[in-house]
Amino acid sequence: MIDVFLRWYPRTPVREHLASAVRWHLETLDVRVIVLARSIVPEPYHINSKKMAEEKADTFIYCVIDDDQLPVPDDFFEVGALTLANHPEYGMLAGFPLEYGLYGQPYAERKEEVIEAHSIGCPYFVRKGTLTFPEGPLRQYDAILSKVVTDQGLKTGFARKCLYNHLGFGHSQIGYTD
Repeated sequence: MIDVFLRWYPRTPVREHLASAVRWHLETLDVRVIVLARSIVPEPYHINSKKMAEEKADTFIYCVIDDDQLPVPDDFFEVGALTLANHPEYGMLAGFPLEYGLYGQPYAERKEEVIEAHSIGCPYFVRKGTLTFPEGPLRQYDAILSKVVTDQGLKTGFARKCLYNHLGFGHSQIGYTD
């Protein structure tokens, strides 16, 4: 079983419904779901929610996922953790969004198990103890965390078989952040 940290931050009615669907689905899987609600995480949320996941993780590999990211296969978390475990040269792997198959050049045609990429975000799989959490703005924070990993001589990338549907595609929380 893997620890899955759900970053819960629905700020519009649409996001509230998407988040509820994601949460319900996660509760049906064989994972331990820990909800990191905006109301219980100190500011800045985009940093402290990920820091809190690192501090609370009981599994060696854990996952942080946003409330608008719906894993497609039921073994999404098992496959992601196993893929990271089987690739020690990688420090962090993200799931692969379905929309990349349509709009995600240069990734759409890639079929290998792990695709190296230099800036990845949620949902991500990481080994406990890999990340530190420097200050940085929301819009650049995926790149900042990816650099924390690559500065250790490790790679970042996508786990190609970990497909998820980014329900918030076009309705991101970034657009609603001051």
